[in-house]
Amino acid sequence: MPRVSPTFLRLGYEVWSVPGISRAWRREFADGSYLLITDVGGYDLPEIGGPYAGMYLSARDELIECVPWVLSTRKLFGWVRHTERLAVVNSATQAETSLQVIHYDLFTN
Repeated sequence: MPRVSPTFLRLGYEVWSVPGISRAWRREFADGSYLLITDVGGYDLPEIGGPYAGMYLSARDELIECVPWVLSTRKLFGWVRHTERLAVVNSATQAETSLQVIHYDLFTN
C-alpha cells in the first residue's frame, strides 16, 4: 500500500476513494472541475516517486484530458500547471456565459 505523500497534501489534494475499489489524489478547482492522480493502473494512490496517471474531469465527471503514464514528478506537475490554466479559462468562460444569460433575461422580459 503506497504511503500518503505530504507533497500532494501541501498542494491541496485530498485522498478520494470508492471503498473497496479505488483511491486517488483529488484536487477540485473553482469551476467544479477536478484532477485525479493515481498509479498507472488507475486504482490506487501512486508511489511517491511515480509512475503516475492523471485525469482532468469536468464538474459533470466528463473526461477533459488524460495522461496515462507519467514517469517523473516534474513532468506530472508540468501537466498539473497546464490543467490549472485550463480551469481558469473554463471558469472565465462559465462566468461570461452566466453574464450573457443575465443580460438576455434583463432585456427580454
